Amino acid sequence: MLKLPMVTFIVTSYNYEKYILRTLESIKNQSYTNFEIIVVDDCSNDNSCQIVENFIADNQDLRITLIKQEINRGQLSAMQRGLKEAQGQFVSFIDSDDILFEDYAKTHVRIHLATSVAFTSCQIAEIGEDDEIHTFKSISSPHSDSLDVLFAGENTNYEILKNKQFGGWYWSPNSSAMFRKAAIELILDYKNTNAWRICPDKFLFNLAHLIGGSAIIFTPLIGYRRHKGNAGNCTLVTGNKKLHSDYITKINIKNNLKIKPETIKFLWQERKILGLRNTLELILKVFI
Repeated sequence: MLKLPMVTFIVTSYNYEKYILRTLESIKNQSYTNFEIIVVDDCSNDNSCQIVENFIADNQDLRITLIKQEINRGQLSAMQRGLKEAQGQFVSFIDSDDILFEDYAKTHVRIHLATSVAFTSCQIAEIGEDDEIHTFKSISSPHSDSLDVLFAGENTNYEILKNKQFGGWYWSPNSSAMFRKAAIELILDYKNTNAWRICPDKFLFNLAHLIGGSAIIFTPLIGYRRHKGNAGNCTLVTGNKKLHSDYITKINIKNNLKIKPETIKFLWQERKILGLRNTLELILKVFI
């Protein structure tokens, strides 16, 4: 019997006692059964850790670990910490206020096994405080005329993005994605985590796409929660791009002639972290 690859769900948590149990329950109820859960708590001062510990005690048949950060370092640092411990071939970083639909993992893994992309990103359903679905057409939905020139293939339920530029936003938010672990392990050495204390998906998605490409799944597989406390509510609803100050947000994605120099600049600035060979290989991909 063919053994299915393991998926690691890395749940990053900070003061989401109101939602985290529903997040964990949604992972527990996946139709895909070969997974582990790693919760990385970034120094919450509410009851989040106790809720996770109770969940672990009540679900001893699950592979689940709670890691408590000693210092609040932000979401990208929490992702790095979880990735260091991950045993899965595929990894999803889950926000602790979102919920996964039953076939989330099964669908992502199926498409990964059919392609060689670095990550897949699904459509989302926006949900409210009580999990009620508001809409299946997210503000961040990849359905856009601007993507017509980016798609390769004629698949009915997913499309592979052929564009390999750095910058821009073509995907749904953080929890929507599943990565090949091997494709993103280089972020473990990334030092500038403070620039991505929130909204690190902007950095991670772009870098992973540049490394190995991505695929968009045209099926809502997560409930992305809208509430006053989440960063997406600020960036997607108000358009406030000052929430993260990294230079990537300055890229003009409307002009490919400007994207290529910015891509090369970013990669060269990070050459000590990426390694010279990796840097040169990635720069070469910009022109392919």
